[in-house]
Amino acid sequence: MITDVTDPTHLVIPPWGGGAQAGVAYVVWRVSQQRIAGAQAMADVSTLVAALNTTGFFWFVDVSLAAPDPSLGSDGQYALQPSTGKMWVHAAGVWTYLGIYKGFSFRGAYDNAAVYSVGDVQTTAGTSYVWINPAPGSGHPAPDATYWQVLAAKGDKGDTGPVPWSNTTTWATATNYVVGPPASVVVHPLNKNIYLCIVPHLSGAFATDLAAGKWLLIGQSATEATSGTALAIGVGSKVFSAVTGFSYQNGVRLRASSNGSPTNWMEGVCLYDPAAQIITMTVDRTAGAGTFADWNFNRVGQPGAGDLSSVNNLSDVSNKPAAIKNLGVPGVIRGYWYGLGMSTPGSSPLLTVAAGVATDSTASDMIVLAAPIAKTIGANWSAGNNGGILDTGAAAAGFYHIHLIKNPTTSAVDVLASLSATAPTLPSGYTLFRRIGSQWYGGGVWTPTLQRGQEFWWTGVSVDVNIANLSTALQTFTLASVPPGVQVQAILTVVGWNTAYNTVWWVHDVAMFDNAPSYNTGGTSVEASSTTSGNMAEIRVWTNLAQQVCARSTTANTALKIFTRGWFDPFGKV
Repeated sequence: MITDVTDPTHLVIPPWGGGAQAGVAYVVWRVSQQRIAGAQAMADVSTLVAALNTTGFFWFVDVSLAAPDPSLGSDGQYALQPSTGKMWVHAAGVWTYLGIYKGFSFRGAYDNAAVYSVGDVQTTAGTSYVWINPAPGSGHPAPDATYWQVLAAKGDKGDTGPVPWSNTTTWATATNYVVGPPASVVVHPLNKNIYLCIVPHLSGAFATDLAAGKWLLIGQSATEATSGTALAIGVGSKVFSAVTGFSYQNGVRLRASSNGSPTNWMEGVCLYDPAAQIITMTVDRTAGAGTFADWNFNRVGQPGAGDLSSVNNLSDVSNKPAAIKNLGVPGVIRGYWYGLGMSTPGSSPLLTVAAGVATDSTASDMIVLAAPIAKTIGANWSAGNNGGILDTGAAAAGFYHIHLIKNPTTSAVDVLASLSATAPTLPSGYTLFRRIGSQWYGGGVWTPTLQRGQEFWWTGVSVDVNIANLSTALQTFTLASVPPGVQVQAILTVVGWNTAYNTVWWVHDVAMFDNAPSYNTGGTSVEASSTTSGNMAEIRVWTNLAQQVCARSTTANTALKIFTRGWFDPFGKV
């Protein structure tokens, strides 16, 4: 039987109790799991026991206990309860309470509803207190000594220091000024600024002393100036003399207003001379008119870009066309057109357009033709008077739509001719256009027309329809003498004849609902005799984009002639 393990390499075994044995080996029988342990485990146990017996070893006390377990510990060891900070020492075989060992927790200003515990620090009326009561609690304001101990008391009020500045006096020459304390403080007699003496000196000229660094500006006067100089309101340089009671720097912007009539004023950037008592103003803004000698000055801000004066009612806008565009005026007067009349001499390729103005086709801008311009159909477009007018290709006989065009970047305005009424090929940079009418090019020269406002009249007669068999069914006819691609109101003379009395016929818009003409539904004219003279009527009929109108009769084989005298052009207003 092994009775002990002395170290990892030695065992204690009692002598054999049986008969005498010689040269027989021992056999170790493992009988008890609790008694047989590894050598390393026994070494670890020995180390642990040695540590527990070390002086200064700490035992930890559970939060539920009021003191350490008396069966634990050896003299020279300590016990700590982390939840409360309480500490004990083991001496003479018992645990002895030492006190509370816990760091400060700074809680700021005292809160009567807050819970405080040992080590909590709060501030009341400038003094810091630490909670000393073992039991946490609330509602115990300092300086209750049961709960609080002064940590840092508020100090006593210090002695009054020396006065740093003297009372302000008006600056004078030949006076001793000191840096103090108290330091000399003066007010300048002219500009009313307040200065502090920073270099002791006997005063001479103030401007010289200031430039030498003997004075420090500590107060800018808010006093505004006045002047009795008689001056007329206007732009440019204005010199105000006998200016008193002011404090300005060069570059200040001032408004000079008449004291008796303050709506009369002028303003601008100023230079000042306090010694000569002069303000020189470069006037760039005015209101009112007249000559005044009772000026009050006030500081004003520098006008921003595009700043306007309400009294000028937009007359001070520098770029009025741009302002009109930015205000959205073109959208309000969508379709506006004025002037821009066209003339064609009839024996020349030149077309002349009079000065005028119109909104562009998108109603986003105004296009202003400031002066008449002549353009030739004999060449592709080029800028300016007598330049080419054709947008693309070679000129061929037929209608051309005339467009007013604009380059919004340069504001250049010109005229262009195109076969397209709605999508002309615009020159580079030109993005805005407005169709202002149509003209017939006969090959070599323009065919003359008379323009009266929005009406275009042929100088001669053009027969666009001449048939002898208008039927009772609705028929469509093309009027070659009105422009294609746009709806215009054709100005027509309609002549009809039929051998049957009371034959009624009419000519109308293709888009209109069609009824058989009669005395009840109406018509363009009626046959009242059997002669070949027939009847005629002057009418206006809207065409479609293909230059078409329609007609029908109450009797078959009605002779019909349509003479196109001209047309009314809405210029995109419909």
